[in-house]
Amino acid sequence: MSKVRVDGANLWYEVRGEGDPPLTLIGGFALVDKQFEFCEPYLTPHHRILQWHYRGVGKSDWTQSEPYSVERWVDDLAAILDAAGIERTALWCTSTGSSIGLRFAAKYPERMHSLIAYPFIRVDDTWRNIYEASWWVGRVFGIEQLSRLYAGVVLPPDVLYSEEGIKYERWAKKQYAANVNMATLKSVLDAYTNVDLTADIRNIECPTLLLMGDDSALNENERMDSASHDTLMREFLAIKSDVDKAEIAGAGSTYCMITKPRECCEAVVDWLAGLED
Repeated sequence: MSKVRVDGANLWYEVRGEGDPPLTLIGGFALVDKQFEFCEPYLTPHHRILQWHYRGVGKSDWTQSEPYSVERWVDDLAAILDAAGIERTALWCTSTGSSIGLRFAAKYPERMHSLIAYPFIRVDDTWRNIYEASWWVGRVFGIEQLSRLYAGVVLPPDVLYSEEGIKYERWAKKQYAANVNMATLKSVLDAYTNVDLTADIRNIECPTLLLMGDDSALNENERMDSASHDTLMREFLAIKSDVDKAEIAGAGSTYCMITKPRECCEAVVDWLAGLED
């Protein structure tokens, strides 16, 4: 593992595996690299994998000399790629990390080989409420309970209270406690509050694959319809239709790479191999 100093903050990254194109992974703010932990055995035989933590979370510095922003994190990623000696990369982003990945693809097209993304577009009142609820859960009940909040909406309902779901929750609590801190949580969440990537999505030039699980409690909750599988896919495709899709059956929304890692990775590896043909 390595660190690079960017504008006063030490940013953590790690490169593993072999093969081209290199594949940069961007998880959500609470799991970051651990969102892909179960994927690495399926990815590293095929691709050089870059994992990293954006400032304010995990092993990167919590420096707050300026407010956190998606733009700041995007530029941090460019600096990390420079430090790792990666000129162009395939990029797989999910959960809140999709804001970073989609913006990066639009801002730095010359750095992009291809894009695999959770189909996020913009923050509306539903998403703002999710971020506000996250802050209050962390403040009142503790960081570890955030994992239960998110598991409750993104895991498939039949997994949530199963032996598999309980095993996941025990694992996730440890990751949340390691990666999230109350000193920066509010600022991290505020960075997402007014994101609108409509123009960025239109400007993405590289080959793009939309990837997410097709099953979660979000699909059955009318109050959270804008975060559901059908709405996210439909609204993204209405803006940019020249993309491929991989809908992982029985997997949980942005946690598809946790609930169905082999299936997710096979979809990604096969798609990337097809681009090389």
